[in-house]
Amino acid sequence: MVSRIEPDRYADTGFAVADTSPEINARIFAAVMAKEPEERLLMGFSMLATARKIVWSSIPADLPESERRRRFFERFYGEPLPVSARR
Repeated sequence: MVSRIEPDRYADTGFAVADTSPEINARIFAAVMAKEPEERLLMGFSMLATARKIVWSSIPADLPESERRRRFFERFYGEPLPVSARR
């Protein structure tokens, strides 16, 4: 489970995993960083697509499309949809 980064915690990896020991966390980080940059980018795209699917699945399908999109934005980005973007 990923948590907010605490100051100086796993500073060499850039992230903190609450249920993983520092040694295993470092091995996972090293394994990911050993991949080609393009592969890491594709992994990021895949994680983003999965996160989007999870958020969309949590929003009732019977709502008007504009309301679904507003809720998606607010859940995904954690802030209100700007007034200028509303229809």
